Amino acid sequence: MPFFTHVQTADEAQALIVDLAGAGLRRLDALGRHLGPAPLGLDPERKEIWWAAPDCEAWAVESTTPGRFLDLISERADPAWADEPLARADYQRILDALLPTAGSARHAERLSARQDG
Repeated sequence: MPFFTHVQTADEAQALIVDLAGAGLRRLDALGRHLGPAPLGLDPERKEIWWAAPDCEAWAVESTTPGRFLDLISERADPAWADEPLARADYQRILDALLPTAGSARHAERLSARQDG
């Protein structure tokens, strides 16, 4: 279920994400660097993506589904993420949470074709 709130600092945002997502949270730092200064994490058990970003004088803490987050990556991410192996590995973790193995492999092939072409 998507979540949204504001907190005052980046540290509070990160702590809130850890509290809400729990121990299963996997940090996606490499991909997160291409989306700005936002901490980014995947909760594979609940199939949610968590992130925090500056919003005026506060920090927004949000969650969404992996599918919606793939749309956000295409809309907001620096295109250089596709050239960075660690960012691609983070992207693959999102696909693995979202898609069955066969679908994930097909999507990875399309990503590879995008890089080559």
